[in-house]
Amino acid sequence: MQADREAANIDTRNPADLRVFFLDDPSALDLPPREVGGKVHGLAKLVAKALPVPDGFVIPPAIFAPSGWSGSAEISPQVRRTIEDAYVELGRRAGQADPLVAVRSSGSLEDGTAASFAGQYSTFLNVRGITDVLRKVEECIRSLSNEGVGSYRDRVTPRRPDENDEPRMAVLVQAMVVSDVAGVAFTADPISGDTSAVVLNSAPGVGTAVVDGTSDCDRWWVDRASFRVVRHEPGQTTPVGYSIAPSEIVNISRLAVEAETAIGHLADVEWAISEGVSWLLQARPITALPSQEPVHNVRSVETGLATNESPRHSIATFPFEWPDEASSALHWRREGRTGDPPLRPMELSERESFLRAARNSASVLGSAPPRRMINLNGYRFSTAIEQSGPESVRNSHRATFDRALEAIQETGRTYWETVLFPEIDAGNRRIDAIRPANLTNEELSEYLKSVFKWHERLWTLHSFVLLSVRFQPNTFRDQLRRHLVAHATADQSEHIEVMLSHVPTKTTQAIDAITELAAILQEDSGVADLVLATLDDAGRNVPEDNQPILDRFNSRLEELLTTHSLRADAGAFTVGDFCQPGWRDRPELVLEIVRRYVSQDLQSIPVRKKQAIEVRDSLTETVRASIPDPEAASRFDSLVDAARREVQAYENHNYHVDAAASALLWRARTVCGSRLASLGVIASADDVVWLYRHEAEALLCQAGRDQHRATELVAGRKAIHSWASGLEVPDWLGTPPVKTAPAPPNAASTPGSLPAPPNALVTGQPGSRGMATGRVRLVPPDATVPMVEPGDILVARNAGALWAPIFPLATAVILDEGALFQHAMLTCREFRVPGVIQTRHATTHLHEGQIVTVDGTNGWVLPGPE
Repeated sequence: MQADREAANIDTRNPADLRVFFLDDPSALDLPPREVGGKVHGLAKLVAKALPVPDGFVIPPAIFAPSGWSGSAEISPQVRRTIEDAYVELGRRAGQADPLVAVRSSGSLEDGTAASFAGQYSTFLNVRGITDVLRKVEECIRSLSNEGVGSYRDRVTPRRPDENDEPRMAVLVQAMVVSDVAGVAFTADPISGDTSAVVLNSAPGVGTAVVDGTSDCDRWWVDRASFRVVRHEPGQTTPVGYSIAPSEIVNISRLAVEAETAIGHLADVEWAISEGVSWLLQARPITALPSQEPVHNVRSVETGLATNESPRHSIATFPFEWPDEASSALHWRREGRTGDPPLRPMELSERESFLRAARNSASVLGSAPPRRMINLNGYRFSTAIEQSGPESVRNSHRATFDRALEAIQETGRTYWETVLFPEIDAGNRRIDAIRPANLTNEELSEYLKSVFKWHERLWTLHSFVLLSVRFQPNTFRDQLRRHLVAHATADQSEHIEVMLSHVPTKTTQAIDAITELAAILQEDSGVADLVLATLDDAGRNVPEDNQPILDRFNSRLEELLTTHSLRADAGAFTVGDFCQPGWRDRPELVLEIVRRYVSQDLQSIPVRKKQAIEVRDSLTETVRASIPDPEAASRFDSLVDAARREVQAYENHNYHVDAAASALLWRARTVCGSRLASLGVIASADDVVWLYRHEAEALLCQAGRDQHRATELVAGRKAIHSWASGLEVPDWLGTPPVKTAPAPPNAASTPGSLPAPPNALVTGQPGSRGMATGRVRLVPPDATVPMVEPGDILVARNAGALWAPIFPLATAVILDEGALFQHAMLTCREFRVPGVIQTRHATTHLHEGQIVTVDGTNGWVLPGPE
């Protein structure tokens, strides 16, 4: 049989010897270094542990020579085709026709426990195109015979006879990581042998500068138990600042320890960071320590990485069809939170409005386009798309905006107050003044269309708001910081946050008005009971003696509803549905908040606020006194004023953009639903959410003529929605995801902060400074307005803008998610309420009524006093 196969020119080698395979192929882990080289063998172990390794394919030694190394680097036509096919597949995975790659040698004796062969073989970076790839593959093979390799091998192989084998060369073709910073991490000090710290070297640019010694890099010693920096030696090439961010030091150190666990030895790990994503490029045993035994039972570190398993779904559990053949070759991630129900048609129309707005702003600003979206069974999946059009055009667009922004800022005014607010305020007032219930069917159809158009415009302008007041390099806050560095006698930049706090905003105005309403009700418990007993009772009967108090209350309430008619729970961090009613349309929301205030000590709220403002003003005067030059001091006053207006704009934009867009759209949707229900087109007003926007517009125009009914359409969509709600929805579709770096660790674990006490119940990031003790009040995810009593510590997944007026009443606030700049934490800081964010699991680790102490300064939640 064997003779017949040879006569037929059939290759009789092991099939594993004839194929090129990818690093994520499970069989790669089973192949010894002799078959794949030491470098690939180590990387395969990292991939098996779901660590972030750039994608790539392996060309094993046997594909070149059946019986080991033959001394020839010539690649046969059959092997060339195999490599070309693999390069095309790598490009498909990366979404590029000719991906930029690194071609790396992987010798069979390389990266062993006795010798690393570091730098002995060839590696080529920034290779593009199959012709160049094949040329570099051949050069990697030839490097097995590089001058000096033989003498190096003769020196080191006697130390481990079992590794003294005929050398073989595999080649790894790997996606190129164009790094911003790179280096090497050792899980033991290679000089002293100390195993208690990770030693990390870092330098800007590619890692070869660190590995080959051409860069005088930063050096960090990180305690492997707490991941705190215990020592730092700056490099001469980075005299100002650090080459790597503190959070990235922790990430890389954790990954290095994970790599140690994966390979089973103290590890020498090459790493790189590109656009905020951390990658492991190589992991090999440290070979230079005095004595070394395999590491067993090394503590596993949580990295936050998703597993390398494929998503558990099939056509049977999540049936769908791709919109086109090309889409199946892309990676699509699911949008929204796990457990969210499928979106209904009107909600999908709202999301399309957001997407059009994102495209509009990206086009004007020359920024990256939004992700492409598809709707499958009511669930949204997105994929990244490349920028279109010449780069010169995009740069020109951005330069035009930057010139206009700079010209306005030179006058001391913000882009918000000069350009954005006048248009936004006029548009909101115009639409808010319309009474849609009084419109004809045709007019109501046009009204719905115009509100959607204004919704899109508001969210287009939203990008300009954020860019102009926060996410551009020359904000007035940044100018103030630079001014202090240049003119103050001492570093005062740490005081900027306090100096810019407690600026009057729409939120603080609403809180003041609500406090006043609650104070009126506190004057007479009888009136309070009557007002709050039935929140939607418009015809209250009160004794004649109490009527003046009620009249005063109603007058103040009307003022509040007029000045805050469009306040709604909308914007970033909103937990509920995005389209929410404004206070004018749902005044019971205001009364629910007032109800929470009535039982509180209202005198303490303005007292705390006044004390905080006094601290701010005193500190501002102290900082001003540190500027000796009178002109510089005057410039300081101007910058502080402008920066405070910037802060005010950032907070107020939620009301004028996020909330207004939501409230106006909710009103239009609700009135259209009521009209269609009254005409018999749909069964109830709420059923309008089962129609797309264009369908609702068309049905309004048709209803007066032929009484076109949509009840069957709605019933069918409800049935489909019910079916889709029970599907097993995958996290992604199409091609597998590219591995990403672990999520940043909690701020409590970052260098420079104190380690969390061992008895900490929950740790997170500081959101609002201060310390307070109280009882846990768990807020249900579907709560409209949280319940809060004196002494309550509110614990929630997240918090939207509607909850902000509640937080001055809380003893402290703890969130699973959240961000330092969100409206909830801004309010906490305004009223000196301690807050901790990004705890990830406070809502599951803490229980109702539990007594805890919140340390908002360090981001800790500790047991309360017994």
